Amino acid sequence: MILVTGITGLTGRFLYEQLQRDFKRDQVCYMVRESSDVSWMKDGERFVYGNLRDADSVQKALGHEGITEVLHLAPRNQLKNVLDACLQHGIHRIYYVNSTGIYSKFKSSSHIDLQNEQLLRASGLTYTIIRPSMICGNHQDGNIHMLVKIMKRFPVYPILGAGDGLMHPIYANDLAKVLVSMLNREELTRGQEYDVAGKAPLKYKELLSLIAGAMGKKIVFLHIPYKLALLAGRIGEKIPNRIINYEKVLRLNEDKNFDYSKAAKELDFKPIGFDETIKLEVAALRKHGTI
Repeated sequence: MILVTGITGLTGRFLYEQLQRDFKRDQVCYMVRESSDVSWMKDGERFVYGNLRDADSVQKALGHEGITEVLHLAPRNQLKNVLDACLQHGIHRIYYVNSTGIYSKFKSSSHIDLQNEQLLRASGLTYTIIRPSMICGNHQDGNIHMLVKIMKRFPVYPILGAGDGLMHPIYANDLAKVLVSMLNREELTRGQEYDVAGKAPLKYKELLSLIAGAMGKKIVFLHIPYKLALLAGRIGEKIPNRIINYEKVLRLNEDKNFDYSKAAKELDFKPIGFDETIKLEVAALRKHGTI
């Protein structure tokens, strides 16, 4: 039986639907908190309860009889607790969803993600690593839906610098599909690592234009000189907010362009482009009442 963490998150919601449709093995259980909302899931699902931040709680959860594999989709900084519990209970197979952020020169958490991969490789467990780019799809994503909300509220949107930095977001449902494909190819994917992203990269300013177009709203884009943007980022460090800080300014001008050819060849990965993704996301945000 495979245990899945993070099922109530952004990708988890899409993953659940894909598991129902395409997963070729029957037994799945989901690790959630007792307070988690699972009302949207079918009756009769198997749950184990635990808090990934609590090592003892994770040990107890993974100690349930019949668990032989783990798909760790939940926050990456909780991997060590999961690895320790796997080793304790003789669970030898793990699938780890990390991030293409490991390739960034500026992302402050990239060293943690790299350390997690080193821990995983050194653990002796049979592993597969999937690294998605920036994930988007609905109100639970941490990036695109915030841009949509800002454009909904204001007719002018600032572009920090020239806006030529490449972005390569992935639709959460495409990530969910490739995760199920990975699970269905257990033997093939042993010890393998895959980067996954959207169909093609695009410039940040092009991404913003597609968002405005999907919303059917005319937005005036105001370019902010890069040095001034860096100063604004420094100020953002002093005034906590979800919109701007120094690292975000640096990363907006850092090209994010990822080669997913290995996943395409071995996992039949066929992502959609951002032009399709943003239409689906805007529709989802409207349905949810976010915009």
